[in-house]
Amino acid sequence: MHFIVIPIGLILWYLAYEAKPINDEATTIWEEKNFAKRIKLMDILKETF
Repeated sequence: MHFIVIPIGLILWYLAYEAKPINDEATTIWEEKNFAKRIKLMDILKETF
């Protein structure tokens, strides 16, 4: 029974993962925040070295 359920579950998970939207408003805001944090960290590292 597990031989059937696990592959079907993985296939459904893959289909759901592929169907999610990539360029929505929340993703854009999240990327902008992470980009700003990354720049701040790079500035700190440049100051220390």
